[in-house]
Amino acid sequence: MQQKTLKKQVIGGIAWRGSADIIQQVLQIVFTIILARLLTRGDFGLVAMALIVNRFVKAMTSIGFGSAIIQSQEITKEQISGIFYIQLALNIVLTAVVYFGSGIAASFFEEPDLVPIIQVIAFVIFIQTFQFPNIILRKRMEFKSFSIAEIVSMVTSNIAAIIMALYGFGVWSLVWRLILQRLIYGALSFYYGKWLPGKPEFRGIKPLFNFGINMMGAQMVYFFAENMIGMLTGRFLGKEVMGLFNIAFNLAIVPASKIQSVLTSVLTPGFSKIQYHAEKFRANYTLALGYTSLVFIPFMVMLMAISQNLISTFYGEKWQEAGSYLMVLSVVGLLRGLSHILRSAIISKGKSKVIFVSTLVEVVFSLPIMYLLMQDFGIYGLMIGYLLGALFGWIYTSIYYNKVLEQKNAALSTIKEAVLIAIIVFIPVYGINLLGVKPIIGLIIQLIIGSILFVIILRSLKRELFDNILIKLKIKKNN
Repeated sequence: MQQKTLKKQVIGGIAWRGSADIIQQVLQIVFTIILARLLTRGDFGLVAMALIVNRFVKAMTSIGFGSAIIQSQEITKEQISGIFYIQLALNIVLTAVVYFGSGIAASFFEEPDLVPIIQVIAFVIFIQTFQFPNIILRKRMEFKSFSIAEIVSMVTSNIAAIIMALYGFGVWSLVWRLILQRLIYGALSFYYGKWLPGKPEFRGIKPLFNFGINMMGAQMVYFFAENMIGMLTGRFLGKEVMGLFNIAFNLAIVPASKIQSVLTSVLTPGFSKIQYHAEKFRANYTLALGYTSLVFIPFMVMLMAISQNLISTFYGEKWQEAGSYLMVLSVVGLLRGLSHILRSAIISKGKSKVIFVSTLVEVVFSLPIMYLLMQDFGIYGLMIGYLLGALFGWIYTSIYYNKVLEQKNAALSTIKEAVLIAIIVFIPVYGINLLGVKPIIGLIIQLIIGSILFVIILRSLKRELFDNILIKLKIKKNN
């Protein structure tokens, strides 16, 4: 009975988180398209630079307490309150550090206009403290509540940003979008979480702290793995190129981050409960990885194939070059997403140190390659180095994933069918680019061909899964 309940919670959680993230991703793209037509490439470039500072601080504040609380099966309410107060104190200090250090960051990018932007965004660090109840919701596996909170806060803040852009607020439209989103999300987190900090207890949290420190190390190194390319772009190539890169980055890398968010939120608390049952853990996680990859891998490959027509059709001619960036970054997003899927299994086993080392491997391999290739090939040299780093990170993570599941070639054997589907879909869809038709016509043809091929191949390779999906859809339709 307990296993059935856990299975139901995991499936329900993935359904809620997956659906919520798909909705958010689609809406975010729509909102960004509108804002991209109202604002300049430089506006997006400046905010992207400021957000790199924000991401760095977020990496510093993400000590891994959230993962530690979820992973631990013995933690008390008092210890959770103690961790909240530690996080609050840390975030207050770091908010002040970023605010008063904004001039240093602006000097690094050689953009004086960044100073007030960074100072305002600094308060996001403090505001993020009040999203703490989401950890409690994730531990309880109550994914519906904070999925709703995410969607409501994202939609409200984007509508406000569009109104501000129409009234000429320029770059500040993007800044206040971020502030409003965090404020609304924090308020809804407390509303749905129905949690308030109580009397703190600091005794006995050392194991959690050690786990969190390893996760903090991974987060800090991961910041450089993910954002070093943005730092180098902003520093050496300017805000215009940074704006183009940011559009492509958000389309290609954000889906990978969403995969991490869904699986870390859902699978980590679920599989932590069966971490000591090797056979059960292996069977259930293999199933989760297999089903997730069947959608994620073809989606990212499809994005790579349609990148040029997608950007030209929706974002307009001034963003056309971002299509080339998107094609390369889609491969990075694919590798990153796969690594995140495997890492959630490793975290469920409590092996946070492996995450730190795998991220370090990615940085060590990518950084020198990016710097060297940038000298001759500019942004494309940076992206090739970025891609190679993601590849090495995936290889290292997959090796340890195999060890965690106690099965040889566990990662590759599980995703091989998804890779086959993606390759078969990619060839004809990408071939449409060679016909020289108008971008909007080419995009429509690509989407139709890609969708039909995906359904046909999925039905051929996974007939039982395909039939089960149809049966469930018919049942819902009849109801």
